[in-house]
Formats: sequence, structure tokens, C-alpha cells
Amino acid sequence: MYLYRVQNTVKHLFFDLDHTLWDFETNSNATLLELFEEHQLQSHGIFDFEGFMEAYSVKNRFLWDQYNQGNISKQELRERRFKETFEDLGLALAHHPSEFSDQYIFRCTVKPGVFPHTHEVLTALKKKYPMSILTNGFPESQHRKMEASGLHSYFNHLIISEEVGFAKPHEGIFLAALQKAGVSKEEVVMIGDNAHADIKGAQNAGIRSIWFNPHGEKRPNHIEKEIQSLRELLTLL
Repeated sequence: MYLYRVQNTVKHLFFDLDHTLWDFETNSNATLLELFEEHQLQSHGIFDFEGFMEAYSVKNRFLWDQYNQGNISKQELRERRFKETFEDLGLALAHHPSEFSDQYIFRCTVKPGVFPHTHEVLTALKKKYPMSILTNGFPESQHRKMEASGLHSYFNHLIISEEVGFAKPHEGIFLAALQKAGVSKEEVVMIGDNAHADIKGAQNAGIRSIWFNPHGEKRPNHIEKEIQSLRELLTLL
């Protein structure tokens, strides 16, 4: 039985950042379009922006999976994702924009886009609960995202995988967050978009969870509670 109706047992909320509050896809796509046009990549006549995005999305997802499994480093991830995308698309090495990766990292992380109702919902929840962010990512990037989007003021703690040495879904990052927040696993709810990293990870750590599914994806069997709008949290918590 799911126990969200027993609201007085909840004393702290854990939120994922990317794809849950900070709108990664919107911010990333806008940045990539800017860079694609500035570097005139279409002038090579090999691929258009849609083709570039399709190839990049596949490569980036694969490399992030490798990073989260501990198979590659942060530096390898950053060095390989655009280089290998350009290679896969047939762009000669001499035409690879040398500053593309650094420009992407900085520009994307200072974009302010968040999901609909984010500030409204966090303002309301902050009156009832202390809250923390649990994120797989790199400190310099995640802090910039929080500042640019105005999210820092809502949260007591920012738990970042690279700083604690464990990435979601590893139990270690959840245990570190519980210790930092000073609460037990029974007193917390985790909200996130990733059914494996956020939800399965929380469940394995004994933490209740809510799956944020804004795109209406097929619900995995292990999901106990699902929302498609952040506003739904106001009736659950």
C-alpha cells in the first residue's frame, strides 16, 4: 500500500534536478541550435540540425550511461560526445569546432528554463518541508543551473554525485543525502523523472518515491506513484 496520505510521516523531500525541475531538453536544444548556426555546420552539406541532434542524443545517452556505471571519467564524457558525434556524421576532423564542447557546457548551464509550475510548486512545498537536490552531475555545472534558474533558494542541500562518490541509483548517494538532511529513510520522499536512477534507486534505499513522467511514457512495473505535472505534488504532499 502506498502511504502518501499519511502526510505527517514526511519530513523532507528529495528532488532530482535535470529533467525534473531544470528543463534539460529545452535548455540543451536551444544551446545546440545556437552553436550549430554560429559554427555554420550546415555549410558542410553533410547533415542538418535535426540529423545532428539525433546523432548527438544517441551518443550523449550512451556516454552518460557509461559514466554513471563508472566506466569513463567526466573528462572522457566531455571530450568524446561531440567529437564522436561529428565523426559518426562524417565531418572531417579539420572541420570539428575546437571550442564546441566548452561553449556548450557554459552556455547551456546558465540557461534558466524550468518545467511548468516549478516555482509555484516549490514555493508552496517549502512552507511545509525542507528540501534537497540529489543529482548525478558535475558541481560546477549543477551550481550554475541552480543559480541561473533561481532554484537555489528553495533547497537546504545540493547533493552531487561527483562530490559524494556515488551516482544514482547507487544506494550510497541516498544514504549520504539522508545523513546530510538529518532524517531517516521513512521520513523522505524522492521525486524524479528517471525510473531507474531516481525511483528504483530510492526504492532500493528504502525511500518512498514519486515518478515525474511529463511525456506520458509507459509506466514500468516498479513505479508506485506517478505524476505528469509538478502541480500534482500539491495534492500528494
